[in-house]
Amino acid sequence: MQHQFNELFDRYYKSWRGIESAYDKIAANHGVTSNIMNILTLLYKQRSPMTQNELSKELNLSRQTVTSVVDSLEARGLVTRSIAEGDRRSRVISLTEQGRASGREMGRAMRRIELSAFEALSGEDQIAFVDNMEKLWHGLAHALGEE
Repeated sequence: MQHQFNELFDRYYKSWRGIESAYDKIAANHGVTSNIMNILTLLYKQRSPMTQNELSKELNLSRQTVTSVVDSLEARGLVTRSIAEGDRRSRVISLTEQGRASGREMGRAMRRIELSAFEALSGEDQIAFVDNMEKLWHGLAHALGEE
């Protein structure tokens, strides 16, 4: 039985790393890291500015990582940073026109590839896959005492 679990987890880790690598390649095709791609596409999808704290929570990234990525995006002219109303310690991140175009382009490319990959699954399997991913995520959060 232990051998079966070891094989199952080996397949799980290989799949996880493969999926992560695929997103890294999508980002690299656009000349950015996956963290940059994720922040740009999230801001584009939200269609409104977000605080760095909101970005951190939504993407499960450390505050330090978000700050570093936002610094890079700001230097590239893709985002602006301003002080949040009512909380001078909080920074609001907004896409520039160039950032909006980049977020749209990357988001569309990512979605095309995801849709192509999802075609390998039936509609029922797609739903089951996402449902099971959510269960695993919540199970891990519970095991870590986060839920």
